Amino acid sequence: MNIIQTNPCAACTIDQDCCKHLSGLRLTQIEFNRCFKQHGDEIVVDREGPLFVVSQRDGAACPNWQEGGCAVYDVRPRECALFPQTLYVQQRGDAISIRVHSDTCCPLKAQLISSERVAEQIAREFAEEAFGENARIRVGYETAWQSLCRRIRQLVSRTLDTLLR
Repeated sequence: MNIIQTNPCAACTIDQDCCKHLSGLRLTQIEFNRCFKQHGDEIVVDREGPLFVVSQRDGAACPNWQEGGCAVYDVRPRECALFPQTLYVQQRGDAISIRVHSDTCCPLKAQLISSERVAEQIAREFAEEAFGENARIRVGYETAWQSLCRRIRQLVSRTLDTLLR
């Protein structure tokens, strides 16, 4: 079996830019421990509640990117497996909202994208692992238009916060 059969991203026309410019990857503690804990000095780790948010340090690629491929591909984090769809996570009190969207520039999006049902199941498993099975979790699919509107609202909110300081 060749590498493209085991990892379709090997056919990427933008040279796996998502892995080479790791930014804002959301992980559960289990995923972080399995794939990133040993790379502490190579990454920047922020916390959003129980989530680990991992980005590259000093412009480097994902530390699991080795010899032109992912060293943890078979056990990669859910957000990597879900790509080109990504997660938007919002926690308000004990209510968790996870939205799956596909507003990415992946050139293989049409071939790689999971069905909404599969993507929502992966997102639910992610949320249950991160927040606990008894958390009030709502999972939904977000259209490109909804994703754009959310990002605009966030930008306006941050701008107003800055101006009002």
